[in-house]
Amino acid sequence: MSSTLTMLERRISNNLNCLYLLNRPVYQVQTDKRLTLAKEYALAGNVTAIFQDEQQRCHISFTHRNELVIAEKKVLTCSDANISPSYHDFLQSFGYDLPTEEPVGTLTPINRPSILMPATMLTSMPDHYIIIDCEFGNLFRRTSASNTINWQVFKFLGLKTNIFQLSAISFKDHRQTAIFFNRYFDNPNFLPEKKLTGLAETELALPEYKRQGDALAIIQTFISQVLTPQLPLVFWDQTQDIKYLRRAIATHYAELTPKEQAVVTAPITIFDAQAFTNTIINHGNHKSGYHDLPLNGLAALFNITNPNQHNAIWDVQTTELVMRKMTHLYAQTPVKTVQPAPIFAPTPASTPAMRTRQQSKHAKYALVHKLHARGKTYREIAAVTGISISGVNYILKKAVTTSPTNGVTSGLESV
Repeated sequence: MSSTLTMLERRISNNLNCLYLLNRPVYQVQTDKRLTLAKEYALAGNVTAIFQDEQQRCHISFTHRNELVIAEKKVLTCSDANISPSYHDFLQSFGYDLPTEEPVGTLTPINRPSILMPATMLTSMPDHYIIIDCEFGNLFRRTSASNTINWQVFKFLGLKTNIFQLSAISFKDHRQTAIFFNRYFDNPNFLPEKKLTGLAETELALPEYKRQGDALAIIQTFISQVLTPQLPLVFWDQTQDIKYLRRAIATHYAELTPKEQAVVTAPITIFDAQAFTNTIINHGNHKSGYHDLPLNGLAALFNITNPNQHNAIWDVQTTELVMRKMTHLYAQTPVKTVQPAPIFAPTPASTPAMRTRQQSKHAKYALVHKLHARGKTYREIAAVTGISISGVNYILKKAVTTSPTNGVTSGLESV
């Protein structure tokens, strides 16, 4: 049975345990049960909810971090009691020591402004727009031990990936206009292969690549060229792209000019092209749903081939070509399925030729039954009628023949 908790201590191997307390930051539990702030959760903010599901897994939500799920075996202590009369008294009842002078000054979460918040989510393709696409790279940190170099997953502000390539092209009435933006982030936590990919794509020397890949410079140019015109922003699937764009801008928000800060905090208009495909699929249908179609997979259905899939600037162009097809389809009236019917009408039940064949068949069946009634053997009947022995057997035991009045009789009586 699921339940809501107010406090949980997580068991962590080879390290100090962590304590999650509702509406408070995350603490580390020292060996003497004294609580100190957990530095690895410095940017996570306060715990906003602790929930235990039916499988006894605990879900912990934070102000500025993704949900954390903890298996039952990792939970050392938990409680659903009310936090009263104070946090100090509540924790002391479990043996924890929270210092009265809590050192929270250096670990308070970043107060991020509202960045790239949508004022409008369009449901039809705009006339003048900018298509944006991002490619991502996983974050790693290099470590060395015993003459061996290792790469360990690295998290930045709670995320294991970051933007590698950011691209945008503007269009009006499906014709390309002036805005063309394509930059690669030079992140020291990307694997060397990512830097090699960026160098190959840009064809720049290493010093020039590093200069163009400076995160602040990219963000400022993106604001100037892509966001300042305040055109609708089109994404194939805006979920991940807008999430990481907000995080990248928020990280350098304090370094932006007041004018740039005003641009990124102004409401934006978004059109999600992938979501628009659901409207097309459900157009004239009896059901609705989300189909989550991949860009290049859908492009292939329209006979569009992208030779450089998962390259942001190429995916932007592919999005435009797909949207041209989708817009054309959306403007058409759905073709309704009609009741299926055979191409040729069935042959009439009785024609002169059919009646002649039926009469001949009737006479032959009658003769077989007549000879059998007179005691003739199957072999003798076959010799007289020219019918095989198996045919005689079928007529006498299994055959169903039509009567002169078009009824059905099973076999024939002796005549």
